[in-house]
Formats: sequence, structure tokens, C-alpha cells
Amino acid sequence: MMTLLRQGFGVNTNLFETNVLNLAVVVGVVIKVVGDSLRSLLDQRRQSILSTLQEADLKAKEAKERLEAAQRTLEEARLRVQEIRIQTVQAIEREKSIAQKQLERDLNRIRDSRDQAIQLERQRTIQLISHQISNLALNSAENILLNALGSQSSSGSKQKELNEMHVRKTFCQL
Repeated sequence: MMTLLRQGFGVNTNLFETNVLNLAVVVGVVIKVVGDSLRSLLDQRRQSILSTLQEADLKAKEAKERLEAAQRTLEEARLRVQEIRIQTVQAIEREKSIAQKQLERDLNRIRDSRDQAIQLERQRTIQLISHQISNLALNSAENILLNALGSQSSSGSKQKELNEMHVRKTFCQL
């Protein structure tokens, strides 16, 4: 560079000095031109990344809220299922108790009917046996009376017939 100033304007043949100078000029121009574009691209990229992160945060919050809502709904459903199970067990117990009481009433009614039927049959049997005994006693008494009358009045057959007829008529009325 010294040679330039002394001699004026000319060509510098020192490659090292000229390359450094050229390089400095090119780097300055590149930094100025490309730097603004690169800064702009980096700013856009940073904004894009920030908006993507914000969207991801928002979606994560929404997903978390939906998860919490779903967990609350699940817990409510579990509680409802538990209530339904308890109510079902209670309803089954009530129905079982009602059925047992109805069964006991039915059994008591059947026992009462059976006892009444047995008592009625017993009374019929007693009446039948009493009637048969009465008939046998009356027939026996009639025969005894007829035999006694027959042995007393051997002479009058007409009287004997009247006595027998009167005895039979009396016994028939009994």
C-alpha cells in the first residue's frame, strides 16, 4: 500500500495485500446484502418456530383439559355404575323378601286349606260312620223287636203283620 501512495494510482502486484483487501470488500458486501436476508430468514424461522410452539402448547392444554374432562366423566360413570349396582342389589333383596313373604303366605294358605279339607273329610267320615252305625243299630233293634214281637204273638198273624209294619215304619222315620 505504501507503493500506491508514493507513486499514485497503480496496480499493486502484492497478491497477499490485494487478496486481503478484496476479501474484506467482498465479505463486507456479502455481510451487508446476505446478512439482512439471513437475518430476515432467521427472524421468520424464529417466528414460525415460536408460533408452532405456541400452537403445540395450546393443543397440549386443550388435550390436557379434554383428558381431565374425560377422567371426570369416567369417575362420574364409575360412581353411577356403583350406585346402580347398589340399587340393583337392594332391589334384588327387596324382591327376594317380597317373594319370601308371598311364599310364606301361600304356604300358610295351602296349610289352612289342607287342614280344612282334612277336617271336612274327617267330619264326613264321622258322619258316614255314625250314619252306618245308626243304621246297623236300628236294623239290629228292628230285628230284635220283630223277633220279640213274633215270638209273643204267634196266634194272630194279622196283629203280627200290623206290628211289623208299625215297627218298620217307625224305624224308617228314624
